[in-house]
Amino acid sequence: GLDEEVAHQMLSGRPSGRPTVLQATVAHVVQSRKHASQEISALAPLEDLVRLFAAQGQHRILVSGVDPRSLAGESAVEVPDERRKRGYSVDSGCSAASYSYDDGGRRRAAVCGLTQYDVVRFIQHHNHELGHALDAPVAAVTQARASLRGSPPRSMPRLTVRDTALSALRLLRDTQTSALPVVDGDGQLVTEVAGASLRRLTTPTLGLLGKPVLAYMFGLCLPVEGPYVVHESFTVGQVMAGLLWMNCRRAWLVDDDERPVAVVSLTDILAHFL
Repeated sequence: GLDEEVAHQMLSGRPSGRPTVLQATVAHVVQSRKHASQEISALAPLEDLVRLFAAQGQHRILVSGVDPRSLAGESAVEVPDERRKRGYSVDSGCSAASYSYDDGGRRRAAVCGLTQYDVVRFIQHHNHELGHALDAPVAAVTQARASLRGSPPRSMPRLTVRDTALSALRLLRDTQTSALPVVDGDGQLVTEVAGASLRRLTTPTLGLLGKPVLAYMFGLCLPVEGPYVVHESFTVGQVMAGLLWMNCRRAWLVDDDERPVAVVSLTDILAHFL
C-alpha cells in the first residue's frame, strides 16, 4: 500500500535515487551532538578531568592511552563483541573500556569511559587526603557552582502538586534543568521529577499530560520516592557520602521549614574541589 511505500522510501531512499537521513554515517551524528563526550589522556592531571565535568557540564569523558593492565581486576568482565573491530568490550559497573590489539593479538592501549560518579567515588575513597575541603558547609557547593559558571544565583524553579505534567515538561525545557522539586501547598518538598522519567510517554498515555504531575507519574507506574534531603548543617563530605550511599544524582538543600532552596548534584560536588 501507499503507507508501506512511503516507509520504504524513507528508510532506503532508493526509489528517488536520493539518499535520506538514514544513509548518513554515524560520524555525522557524533559531530551534530551538542554535548559530545570529550577525550582526555590517561596521563592528564585529575584536576583537568574534574574541570571538564564541572565547568563544561560533561557527564562522561573518554580516557585514551589507558594501560590495559590497570583495568585488570576481579570486577572487570571481558565480553566478546563481534560487532566491533576492537574485539572485546569491558564493563566494570560504572564505566566501560575497549581494548585494541596489535597484529600479534597482544593488547595495546585501551580507551575507557569515566563518569562523574566514578570520579566522585574515587575522591571519596581518598577523602583522608582532602583535609578541610570536606568540612565546608554544603552551601559552599552551591556558591562554587555560581562562581564557576559566572552566573548570578537564581531562585529555584519548582512545581506544586497541582501543576500538570505538561507544565513540568515546559518548565524543565525553559530552565534547562534535569530535575525539579515538587512541593505541597505549604511549599514543603514532597518528591522530585526528573526529565528522563517524564519523557516515558507513549501514544496511549498522551492524555495523562493534562493531569497533575503526581497522577501522571502514578499513571505511568513511575516511582514516587522521597528525595535525598540535606540541611545547612550538612558538610560537603556528608553530602558526597550520602549521594554515593543512596546511589542518587542529586541532593535537595532545604531550609528549616523543609522548603527547597538549592539542589546539589555530582557536578556541584566536583566543582567544589577546583
